[in-house]
Formats: sequence, structure tokens, C-alpha cells
Amino acid sequence: MPTSTSRQARGDSKRAEILAAALPVFLDNGYLGTNLDDVAAAAHASKRTLYAHFGDKEGLFREVIRGTVAPMHAALQAELDLAPPKDAREALRSIAHSLATIIVTPTVAQLRRIIIAEADRFPDLAAEWYRLGPQQTVARIAAYVDGLGLELVDPRGAAEQLLWLSISVPINRLMFAPAGTRPTNRELRRAADSAAETFWRAFGPRD
Repeated sequence: MPTSTSRQARGDSKRAEILAAALPVFLDNGYLGTNLDDVAAAAHASKRTLYAHFGDKEGLFREVIRGTVAPMHAALQAELDLAPPKDAREALRSIAHSLATIIVTPTVAQLRRIIIAEADRFPDLAAEWYRLGPQQTVARIAAYVDGLGLELVDPRGAAEQLLWLSISVPINRLMFAPAGTRPTNRELRRAADSAAETFWRAFGPRD
């Protein structure tokens, strides 16, 4: 007979499967265009199971959007946890490349589109995603660059500048491109190198 622990494990596994299957459905169709029948089919689950775990489409949507934050932060933190190069200028180039590679992707562009599109319908969810996503990203970058020995009066403000110097041009282009469009590695490298050099000229040691 299954134990309560094994039942809980199966329930957690099915919940994770539903969330993983629901994300591309919402990204492709938007909130209003998503049908729970399609999510159930993608997750190989019944609608009854979806309702049991999430209550309704709104509950599922909220959990799907919340669940996108942790993987991006894990990827960024893995890069920040690497021993920084001895040269601060090279460290800036490294983190700028990481930001461009992690953030400027078709999935993130679609995710930003749907959160912005539904900000009026779910203002609390949009605010929560911004707080846990972009704001936390800035905080992590600030802690990183603050340890590079640069001339930073406001590490958080400087971190915001480095972030947007690294991603603004390619992510804006991606936001207006058809779904699935990918920036080239050359475009990302060019944006990252330019960001790091501009940041270094602003905050690097003075001769």
C-alpha cells in the first residue's frame, strides 16, 4: 500500500510535470488564448488533476509565472559563483557575457511579453515577478561588481547600468521579433563587450 510520503512524492512530481508542460502553452497562446484542455494534453494529465493541484486557470498561470524566476537566478548565480578573473576589466566582460547569454533568449522575451500583457489583469503577479526577478538580479550583480575594487558610489545603480548596457539592445530587438527568433552569438558578444568597456570607462580606476 502506498505510504503518505510516496503519494506526496507522486503528487509533487505530477505538479512539476504540469507546470513544465503549461509554460510553453501559455507563452505560445497568452493567458486568454490558453485552454486547459491543451495544458492537460501536454502534461498527460486530466483536467481534474489540474484543478486539484491549481484550482483554476488563474491559479495555474500564477504558479507557472512564479516558477520561471528560480531557474534564471540559478543560472546567473552559477556564473557569479565562479572565481572572478584577477583582472577586474576581464571580470566585467565575463559577467556582461553571462547576462546577455542568460537573459537574451526567445523564452525570456516571450515571458516578458506575457507578463507585460497581463500586468493590468494580474498587477500583483507582475510586481512580484519584477521584485523576485529583475530586482534580485540587480542585487546580485551589485554584490559582484562591488567586490571588484571599482570606484562605485552606488553599487546598485551601477549594477542596473551594467545590466541594461549588456542586454538592452538585443532584448529590445528580440521583444519585437517573431517567437523563436534567436540573437546570434556575435550580436550578444558585441553587446556584452561594449557594455563592459563602457562600464569600465565610467567606473574603472583613474590614471
